[in-house]
Amino acid sequence: MASDGRTADDATTVVYLGGFGRSGSTLVERVLGSAPGWVNVGELVDLARTVAPHDELCGCGRAFSACPVWTEIGEVAFGGWTEDVLARIRSAHRAAARQRHLPGLLRSGRMTSPALASLQDDYAAIYRAVAEVTGARVVVDASKGPALGQAVAGATGIDLRVLNVVRDPRAVAWSWQREVVRPHDVSGTDHMWRIPAHRAAAQWSGLQVEMELVTRFGGSPSARLRYEDLVSDLAGTVETATAAIGLPVRASDLPLRDDGVIDLAPSHGLSGNPSRFRSGPVQLRRDAAWATEMPRVPRAVVTALTLPLLHAYDYTSDRSARPGPGVAHDAPPAASDRRILT
Repeated sequence: MASDGRTADDATTVVYLGGFGRSGSTLVERVLGSAPGWVNVGELVDLARTVAPHDELCGCGRAFSACPVWTEIGEVAFGGWTEDVLARIRSAHRAAARQRHLPGLLRSGRMTSPALASLQDDYAAIYRAVAEVTGARVVVDASKGPALGQAVAGATGIDLRVLNVVRDPRAVAWSWQREVVRPHDVSGTDHMWRIPAHRAAAQWSGLQVEMELVTRFGGSPSARLRYEDLVSDLAGTVETATAAIGLPVRASDLPLRDDGVIDLAPSHGLSGNPSRFRSGPVQLRRDAAWATEMPRVPRAVVTALTLPLLHAYDYTSDRSARPGPGVAHDAPPAASDRRILT
């Protein structure tokens, strides 16, 4: 029996997507959120630190403060998204769930502190409210940071499962070189920041090592999901990954058409890649532009810095640079409303 009177059967199930940015987590969360009984919330880590303070756009296209779903979630969880609530969450995250806190969170017996307890209580309240308001039984959080995921894993009333979303680090590094409009705020004039290739490689490696530690010592059911496998065989990859964490999603649960198009409904995902605003018929496409466009020197640097994990994750062959079987890569859309999601 939990301290709030709830039994283990009442726990809110959360699938936490870990890894490094530009690895396809937005695509993964949108696909999982399309399954019956599942809902994706985007990068919940940004709710208190940027989304609410700057009134950024929800995935539904409304400003956060004008989104009826997030307004109701805030009311159910806290009686509203007050500045006191947001400040408390930000403070607790800084004090208990930064990268430097991961070793303590992974130790047997776990790190404990008032800040960690506060963070766990608040995240548990948000997850419960999301499930209640949306009617979902599984909440998908694409926050990615291993330390935050491990902190949340210890929350009372939360049944957390972990998916490590991985993409070829050369593709990740090249993606971080691109200038991407960040239409999160009302003006839509902001841009996502860019990271040099060597720094992206180092951060990718560091976060993947942390995710491997979470898998080995974290105590939550976990599995690895490669972006390249997802766009090559969406149904099979989703079935395998979700079965591995004990929450099997069948191909028939996904709005996937015979022509490889998935019909995505609008979502209420927060923060993350601008593709979260796309809905309707979506043609999956492997983004392998790095293989032909990435200059030789930064490509060699990224390869050298990530070589051990390139081998471990089977990225030393050229498979990740080619379109997968059954995936329309360069083919034009068959319908005028079809979009490309990479």
